[in-house]
Amino acid sequence: MIDYVFGLSVRVLLTDKDGKALILKRSTNSKTNPGKWELPGGKVDQGESFDQALVREVYEETNLKISLEHVVGVSEQNLHLIRAVHIIMSGEIIEGNLQLSPEHEGYAWVFFENLPEYDLADWLHDFITNQTTSGSEDNNDEKNNVSDSVKPWLKSIRTSMDKIIKR
Repeated sequence: MIDYVFGLSVRVLLTDKDGKALILKRSTNSKTNPGKWELPGGKVDQGESFDQALVREVYEETNLKISLEHVVGVSEQNLHLIRAVHIIMSGEIIEGNLQLSPEHEGYAWVFFENLPEYDLADWLHDFITNQTTSGSEDNNDEKNNVSDSVKPWLKSIRTSMDKIIKR
């Protein structure tokens, strides 16, 4: 049995006014998830809080300044000897124009039901798949499954948006 070293990564779910989520495409020469689409974010450095790491990572990757709201979920990914734990938070863009770092080669604003059209990093694919509501019994229609699978995510985003609007 291989013992994994756990690594911590933080990710942010940023949505635009139309409800589309920002996803980034990793560079094809990346060590992890080459050419795959994922949420902005990255590793937490020693001595850094989750918030500090996520704000820093998003700025480094996109040139966007963000504020964070709350945890939306968690996913994990098994790499060679590391099990990466991805903490996913909701957030809001507060300043900046999107400009990618060399770490990524593309970005897209995507409706949740269209995410399966993208070659997602396995941790993000697993997260979306595992969000299936317990009341969903009909697995025949893939589009409905995607919609059902993101309902808890959307509810979390809606709660965050309600808080923002009330401010």
